[in-house]
Amino acid sequence: MRLRNKNWTKEYIEKNNSLMIKTENKVMVENLFEKTQKTYLEIGCGKGQFIIKNAIKYENQNYIAMEKETTVIGIAIKKAIETFKGHPKNLKFLNCYAEKLLDIFLENTFDGIYLNFSDPWPKKKHYKKRLTYICFLNIYEKLLKKDGLIEIKTDNDNLYEFSLEQIKDSNFELIFSTNDLYKYEKNLVNNIATEYEEKFHSQNKTINKLVIKKIR
Repeated sequence: MRLRNKNWTKEYIEKNNSLMIKTENKVMVENLFEKTQKTYLEIGCGKGQFIIKNAIKYENQNYIAMEKETTVIGIAIKKAIETFKGHPKNLKFLNCYAEKLLDIFLENTFDGIYLNFSDPWPKKKHYKKRLTYICFLNIYEKLLKKDGLIEIKTDNDNLYEFSLEQIKDSNFELIFSTNDLYKYEKNLVNNIATEYEEKFHSQNKTINKLVIKKIR
């Protein structure tokens, strides 16, 4: 569901623009953060719950929260500042589309990528817009370091099956898959839920998860 535009977010982003990644030139992630450490990218961060909780739990890792909707970025930044009681040191935000990622970042930049409850684009004619389509997987492969991981969660069974098929033609190895994440407690070790995940789980919807690893 698209979030209605909130007029305050544009001004709020400007006020806290040190948390935003500027994209005029190629971004060197080691220059974004105080500490040089493993860096992870969430594509489609929504209101930021997942990435903020990760940044709190894993202080020895850096995170970039990407979202195409400017209003949503503003809400996520506000939540981060309120949660951290100030600007987080290991979390930055990026307002762009996934198609542009290779224009912004160097290859072999990230240790991991998260795709949480991406738009399933259910109509067949829109399959190339799905963020697990092979063209996107090829982008992620270039962005990831050797043995880098992608974690994918979705409540949409068709997107889950589609993703499995796309992975077969990619340079990724499937290392974990489940069509019911909450069925076994072992699946939930270190699991951090998104807003959508909590909502869907409370409605007794099953959550699908895939983990794939770069093999080249």
